[in-house]
Amino acid sequence: MMGKLKKIGCGLLAALTLLTGTVTAVSCGGSGGGETSSSVSSSVEEKISISLSKKIYNIYDEETVALQVNFSINDEEADCALLNFSSSEPNIATVSDDGVVTGVSEGRAHITISYGSKSTVATINVTKRIYTITLSDDNVILPADGMQQITAAVVFGEETLQDPVLSWQSSNAAVATVENGLITAVGLGKATLSVSYKDTTVEIPVSVVAETTAENVNSFDEAYINIYGRSYINGGALNLDHAANGVEVGIIGTSLSLSLYSGTTNSYMRVFVDGETTGEKISVKAGTNTYTVASELDEGYHLIRIVKATEEQHSTWDVKSFTADKFFAVPEKSDFKIEFVGDSITAGYGLYGVPGETYTVDNSDCAATYAYIAANLLDADYSVVAFSGICAKAYHWCSNINMTTLYDRTSNSNTQAYTQTVDADVVVVNLGTNEASYLGDGYGGSGYATQLPTDYLELLEKVRTKNPDAYIICLYGMMGKDYRVETGIKSAVAAMDEKVVYNPFTFAPSVAGANGHPTAAAQQDWGEALAAYIQTLA
Repeated sequence: MMGKLKKIGCGLLAALTLLTGTVTAVSCGGSGGGETSSSVSSSVEEKISISLSKKIYNIYDEETVALQVNFSINDEEADCALLNFSSSEPNIATVSDDGVVTGVSEGRAHITISYGSKSTVATINVTKRIYTITLSDDNVILPADGMQQITAAVVFGEETLQDPVLSWQSSNAAVATVENGLITAVGLGKATLSVSYKDTTVEIPVSVVAETTAENVNSFDEAYINIYGRSYINGGALNLDHAANGVEVGIIGTSLSLSLYSGTTNSYMRVFVDGETTGEKISVKAGTNTYTVASELDEGYHLIRIVKATEEQHSTWDVKSFTADKFFAVPEKSDFKIEFVGDSITAGYGLYGVPGETYTVDNSDCAATYAYIAANLLDADYSVVAFSGICAKAYHWCSNINMTTLYDRTSNSNTQAYTQTVDADVVVVNLGTNEASYLGDGYGGSGYATQLPTDYLELLEKVRTKNPDAYIICLYGMMGKDYRVETGIKSAVAAMDEKVVYNPFTFAPSVAGANGHPTAAAQQDWGEALAAYIQTLA
């Protein structure tokens, strides 16, 4: 007769094994230390029980978890080493011989636990770990012989990894190299440095620049400064008329001052230092005054952008000069350009106001609109041609100017033709809100609904002429819609080429700012949505 012995839990005194109808009982250390056996004819089978205290596990890749298995034979706790463990998807989750599961990649796997013909199954849901890399600097400017150390922290959840193995690379070793976060300038120009941990990569722009002089900077030559939007030189001053016109200057030191003439009693600038996104709003008085636009900075290289926060009909500026300890020639602007064409919504009318409040220069800000936000998120060169109350071609709130005329001019204050190349990659046209007011007034009453498509189309054709390869995004409805205006815009868009689109992303109207205009929060949401959409364009 043959016998088969299986080891079961240490608390079990005998093992029972079914052998062709015969049960062999084996003592596990009885009195006297002897081993006895007896044979009894029987057809009794083992009573096997396998269950899980927890059947579904949610883990991350690289995370391990021990399965909580309850295993017994004949109502006695048994040794789990007797069990077999297998994974349905080893590429998603593996399991060891002792029931420890390890997440491998995102997905779902089933772990089968078996003994003989008995089994149970655990479900393992694996989620990919998302790591966040934060850098000690998000923009680096270096002199031609400069070096700078960047540190990186890798975070998962609330845990900061200790000594993660990072990969550093430079897109242009002729400009800058990087080793373990130490950036070394090689030559003038721009490079993008990347640091990676597993599947997560972040980038940081690096510019290697040359020092320059105050005389060069105050010549307002874009070889030394960056200018955003339509501008012109008159009488040795840089004229900034349009909403969100901006100028960017590089300094070496701790402060920057600006001599500026404003022809109004009240306007505002917003100043952004080293790529910050909120900036500081500074009041501008009438006449020529000097403003300290940045102070108490850390000694070193700083890139400072001054943006005109007040629109043209309330303020025009003449920038006289900049003063700093030293200057450097700023890095070139992005070669990706966006042009915005719009009315009060794009000009930032009343966005800090509340319902029932009227428009003021104080509660308005062109540098907090969807247009500026989208351009900033995309690191784009930008231009804004926006005027409160304006229509595509009709006259109403603006009795002496429409966008079809203004678009050809340097500004409303400077009626000379704008001859500089526009050639934007994307043009955003946001008009129609003021046109709705024409549908019931003496301009033509409801009959203007018939004329509107022709007027809007004429503007689009003019925009296309100056921007032959651009995507043209037509927006309407940020303050609500009139179906006749929407129908007219759609008709004009349909008459254009396939790179002209109408309302390609979803947005909700907002009228909770001053005089029923959109709020700053709505403008922020729209800017983010617009930037996300533009990123989808080929």
